[in-house]
Amino acid sequence: MNLIIVIMMFLMTIGVVAEAKEWQESYDPNTEIALKGKIVEVIEKGKGPVVIGIIKHDKIYNVITAPGWYIIQEGIDFKLGDEVVVHGAKFFSKKGELFIIARSIHNIKNGKIYQFREDHNMMPKWRGRGKHFRY
Repeated sequence: MNLIIVIMMFLMTIGVVAEAKEWQESYDPNTEIALKGKIVEVIEKGKGPVVIGIIKHDKIYNVITAPGWYIIQEGIDFKLGDEVVVHGAKFFSKKGELFIIARSIHNIKNGKIYQFREDHNMMPKWRGRGKHFRY
């Protein structure tokens, strides 16, 4: 019985890691866009990335930022109602849902610019950093 539970937990972990790697390694600079709007939701789900909903012209765009531990470590603060400019790449999930993978987010209200990807390869800034890194 214990072996079955261990196997099930292992399979669930693989799914979470695979899902995270899907968005983490799917940044395509050829699909980059800039999006200006207001934050209407902040979604944090376990070990996955923090996703913020940005509204522009009555449409909500889901923007993938970074793992929650990185957001906390860097002191990044997403507040509902803040106006932001997102620079990022379009990404379609396996279910066909459109997401924007953030390269940077400029919070117009507080003037801060949060960088999530760097260098010509657009590698995530958190890659290999922090004791909480699990991918």
